[in-house]
Amino acid sequence: MAVINEGVGNGIIAAPLLAAFERCHPGWRYFMAPNIALDTEWVRTAVGMRGASGSFPALWRRFLPTDRKDLWDFIDRNGVELVVNLRMESAEEDGNYFEFRAEATKRGVACWDLHELGDRPQRLPFAEQAASLLRAHEVPVDLNRSAWLDAWRQPRPGTVGCYVGASAAVKRWPAEDWSTLITRLDDRGLNVEVAVGLGADEQALARRLSSAPGITDTVFPHSLEALRDWIAGLDVLVSNDTLAVHLAAALGCPVVTLYLATDGDIWSPVAAPEVSRIVQSAVALSCSYMKPNGTCRRYYTGCPAPCATGVRPADVLIELDQLEWSMRQVRHQEVVK
Repeated sequence: MAVINEGVGNGIIAAPLLAAFERCHPGWRYFMAPNIALDTEWVRTAVGMRGASGSFPALWRRFLPTDRKDLWDFIDRNGVELVVNLRMESAEEDGNYFEFRAEATKRGVACWDLHELGDRPQRLPFAEQAASLLRAHEVPVDLNRSAWLDAWRQPRPGTVGCYVGASAAVKRWPAEDWSTLITRLDDRGLNVEVAVGLGADEQALARRLSSAPGITDTVFPHSLEALRDWIAGLDVLVSNDTLAVHLAAALGCPVVTLYLATDGDIWSPVAAPEVSRIVQSAVALSCSYMKPNGTCRRYYTGCPAPCATGVRPADVLIELDQLEWSMRQVRHQEVVK
């Protein structure tokens, strides 16, 4: 039984890890918290993953006492012998899981979890932490092939994508900052396309920006496949910290990520350094609502999000320039070889 967060971006991160787990234990059945990315055939095929034998309710990943009986009934009914918990929380905030783990020990059910790496989450990329856990249990994981969806890549030179949405409002860069960035990109002669997710407030933001000068197109992908195909056609992506970032990395699309309310050292995509740059809000890192696992305690409870002021359009342009320089170096080395 594998426990991860249900975020689709987390599914893109976890896919190579689960594929490695399956290769190491080909005869094992496993069940998983539901995740759209990991239920998608083209994702599983690209990474070489057969998929889980079934799923359990998403909220069971929190191991709440109210769910405990149903969780144990599921484990007993399906003969589960191992729980792999890739949900990262600090020890101070994961008491429900520790209670479950103590009971699991008594029942003879093994548990692998990120607490094995230390009581407090380390400021290492989540993918590397999860890979380290699996390696500690003799599951060989190789994260070097980051662009495992590159078969779909068909970039249009000079096309920059701006993904202005995010599931939580505190992770969205303000419209005025996007507008300023888009104007600067237009001044450079670049084609700028804007995209968002399915949320009504996200789409309202995109429509507000669509009338701004400099935007070539506004895109509303209504499926994971549509988002994949849009990103695959970009020369470079600028995005809030959301699914689009991790999908871009898997596609091999260069990306600049804005970390407004999250810690970019932890939630950076699995990508080679020359195709990924981060712009981190220092305000967010110093905020009392930032959890040790690099996420905000007030994602869904409302917050004036002062952390957004920690990222300026000029900062993003600097990272885009650095990204372009890195890519030129890579192309030069390929020519030399």
